[in-house]
Amino acid sequence: MANLNKPNVNARVAGPIATSLGNVFVCYALILTFFLAPLALFIAMRFSEPAEQSVFAHFYYIRTTIALLVIGCCVGGLLILLGADLSSSLILVGLAIFVLTGFLTLARCLVGGFCALRGRPPRSYRSYLV
Repeated sequence: MANLNKPNVNARVAGPIATSLGNVFVCYALILTFFLAPLALFIAMRFSEPAEQSVFAHFYYIRTTIALLVIGCCVGGLLILLGADLSSSLILVGLAIFVLTGFLTLARCLVGGFCALRGRPPRSYRSYLV
């Protein structure tokens, strides 16, 4: 005889953080704060698996946006550190990479946020470009 009181472990979690387009929009806002981007990454990784296709596409887009942000900041910071010993032009290139990374992250968050408000996935969510 089956135990009827046993909770269903496969049921979707209901609550303030669930797989919905509203929480996708919150993740885009968290990325724009820069310091709360790890929280957006956690939400995107935790809740993307049981999601429908459009929400999964947004969570994938969020993960690639954060990857782009980390890669751009690391390369820019490395060039600035190398420029301190070698050349001031490396410092300027590092600062330019920081600025371009910021603009690309802003553009990706705006595009993703507008797509989330309209209820559709981003056009090319597997790309690192806008």
